[in-house]
Amino acid sequence: MTNSKVTLLTLCRIISGIPFSGNKHSGSVEDAGRPLQDLLQYHQVAALAYYYRKDLAAAGVGFTPEQLGQLKSYTLLNISRVMVYEHYLKHLDDLLQTQAVDYRLFKGIVTARSVYPEDYLRAFGDADILIRPESLRTVEALLEKDGFTHADDLYRVFPDEIIQKYSFAQHFIRSSPNNVAVDLHLNMSGRLHPFQFDSDDFWNGSKSFQLDGHELKTFDPEHQAVYAIYHAFKHYFFKLIWFIDAFLLLDRADLDRSKFQALIQKYKLSKLLNYYVIITDELFGRLPVGLADTHRSGRGRNSLINSSTVLSGFLPYSPSRARLLLPMYYLKGPCTRFGFLWRQLFPPMETVRDFYVGKNAGKGFLKYVKLRGKAIADLCLNKTKEEYSN
Repeated sequence: MTNSKVTLLTLCRIISGIPFSGNKHSGSVEDAGRPLQDLLQYHQVAALAYYYRKDLAAAGVGFTPEQLGQLKSYTLLNISRVMVYEHYLKHLDDLLQTQAVDYRLFKGIVTARSVYPEDYLRAFGDADILIRPESLRTVEALLEKDGFTHADDLYRVFPDEIIQKYSFAQHFIRSSPNNVAVDLHLNMSGRLHPFQFDSDDFWNGSKSFQLDGHELKTFDPEHQAVYAIYHAFKHYFFKLIWFIDAFLLLDRADLDRSKFQALIQKYKLSKLLNYYVIITDELFGRLPVGLADTHRSGRGRNSLINSSTVLSGFLPYSPSRARLLLPMYYLKGPCTRFGFLWRQLFPPMETVRDFYVGKNAGKGFLKYVKLRGKAIADLCLNKTKEEYSN
């Protein structure tokens, strides 16, 4: 049976056009310890593996007939899912235009249509939409009238003013007539996240794309690429599809390199970019054209933040501990890092008061305290991979 990590690395090299020889990878290319099919679906690259199956076979990576059948089924499912979402986004565009709601689509379906050979090759689980905070009530009402309900999450216990103040995303799900999920974003990052974006900057950096006669708006390639890199590390960097997204966005011929680098400097992401550069070089065998002249600093290499960890698909940290510790690698300067950690463990009184308001204050405050306690416990104790798996 073909080694799982070799399969993933070979797929990356097919995408980049550089053959995989094994000499660029960090450490040995050991087996991932998970069934290949599970790993391909986890990394959201099963459709890509089926699409490039002949190229993989030519590179010495083959699939059994049963595996090919499973990959084909997954690909067909993804094709139907894309069709459902594209149909719904046209309908949603009509709804939002009736209320003169300005919005931007990003991630998922936008990336699928802009840089992948076929849109069904980029698997996604929801439609991500950026709206103005003042449009929240209007859009919520439209979605609820259209059959959506709020997903059960912590943030719904807080009133609108707190949701808007901290830019909490709102999650909506509709099961009939088709399964569709929509994430409403009020900003490109929550107020409590260490990396902060200028929302107006993203709004101004817009670009339109056509979807069956509908002109939908997203962001220009430079803003998309910056967000793709941020998003990969925001979610602990261990899904391969996020690195493929950023690679393809940065490999576009129309990317303005100077504008991209200016955005990296503006949002203080240079240290994070250095990690991305090293991991990308290991995974793809080359850097995308947008980073071809980027200086590679060895200080970005880490025993946890590397291509081997990405391919494994599981952090040695618990999610709570990762959320606290990973910014320690990405943020510049000891004062900035310590300040972030302190605010996470012991938030200012303003934040505590904000979480202790509204008719469901007790529920919200107790959940907030529970999360803080869990974060401190995980930072000090850390649960092992096996404990979280069980």
